[in-house]
Amino acid sequence: MLPSTFFSLEISRRGLAAGQTGMEVSGHNVANANTPGFTRQRPVLAASDPYTMPSRGKPVAALQVGTGVTVEHIERIRDGFLDGQIRTETGSLGNWETQRDALSEVETIFMEPSDTGLNTLLSNFWNSWQELSKNAENSPIRAALVQNSVSLANGLNHMYQMLETVKTNQRELANICINDINSKARQIADLNKQIVNIKVAGDQPNDLLDRRDLLLDELARLTNFEVAENADGSIRVDIGTFNLVDGTDYSAIEPITGWTPPQPWDQSPYDQITSGQLQGIKDVLNKNKLQGYADDLDRLASTLITEINGLHSAGYGLDGSSGLNYFTGTGASNIAVNSDIINDLNKVAAASTGDADGDGACDAPGDGSNALLIAQLQNKSIAGLGGITFGNFYKNLTARLGVDTQESSRMAENQQALVDQLSSRRESISGVSMDEEMTSLIQYQYAYQGAARVITVLDEMLDTLINRMAV
Repeated sequence: MLPSTFFSLEISRRGLAAGQTGMEVSGHNVANANTPGFTRQRPVLAASDPYTMPSRGKPVAALQVGTGVTVEHIERIRDGFLDGQIRTETGSLGNWETQRDALSEVETIFMEPSDTGLNTLLSNFWNSWQELSKNAENSPIRAALVQNSVSLANGLNHMYQMLETVKTNQRELANICINDINSKARQIADLNKQIVNIKVAGDQPNDLLDRRDLLLDELARLTNFEVAENADGSIRVDIGTFNLVDGTDYSAIEPITGWTPPQPWDQSPYDQITSGQLQGIKDVLNKNKLQGYADDLDRLASTLITEINGLHSAGYGLDGSSGLNYFTGTGASNIAVNSDIINDLNKVAAASTGDADGDGACDAPGDGSNALLIAQLQNKSIAGLGGITFGNFYKNLTARLGVDTQESSRMAENQQALVDQLSSRRESISGVSMDEEMTSLIQYQYAYQGAARVITVLDEMLDTLINRMAV
């Protein structure tokens, strides 16, 4: 028994549908060639189930006739393992870029080496004491000393305040990142709901999957996470032991409101973060970097206050005054030249001897021995600084900053190169190639034309059967 002619029409119809679907998919690929996160798609074709019919020639086994082609589904060309690699390296990139940007900003605060940096201000300060020791009665020299001292104090104040500003900016950036994470978590949960509904209906939500993968790529720059796919097509996203997204539900991370000890990084879920911009912020704010620079600057200022005041209060001014501190304040944030000295230059205690005869005047007005003792602090190993000089302590601080900045810049550059390389590999797999799509379009066009030609032939056959055969 032979199948009817109309059976062949059905086979051709399926061929037309497959060819049309292929052209539609290629057109969709071409239209989204520049869409961020888009994944190349292709129709998966398979022979449709054969039709079994009885056969007189084969009584033992029935005859099977092909029924054409069917489009099983439209698949995304995606490499999940490569996606995981890119997200891991993107997290490391976000970490180092954040550190690089913050430390580069800190470098501009220290401005070393430069004519306006703290190293120059310290040198001018010590040189002024040296000059005063040679001519203790000279008012212009005393005025220059006080002016250079004010400049040094202002420089320390400004640098410390700027470091505090960088710390504040990093803390604000941390909450911006947290809000961004929460926003992406909400969007992923919403997409999970749509994806599940579409899959239940028997369709393939490829474009929604692309949007979800793009959100995961963006999330990787912010923090580390693990992804697991649920049976219904939704995903679960975990940051360590903290569940961020589970299907259509998500858990928002609370913004950080307090920065006093204990630091928030020691609390969940912040302690689960190991990469991304948030980890970069954690690393920048820790005691070895931004906080460490501020602490060392404060230590330098407080030790300077202690050492200078100890010698100055033991000396005598031109007016016979003694016991007067040269600096006020406790550290870099509030160091200042004593206002009594600013208002009366004669109170600068350059002498080691005072008013022995009680006449209200310094007995040795030209004595600059105390000023010399203060000037010699420049090259003295200071116990409060770990047994090194003021200059070397500050040089060590700036050298450490330079090493940290160079390391973060180098690591960020290396990570960017690695991410670019992996992204190029993914683009070669998942990206749209116009040459390939044009080739596919031609293939589907000829397949469509072939199926249409079969229909034309069948139409002629039916015309012969119906209209031209004799009764």
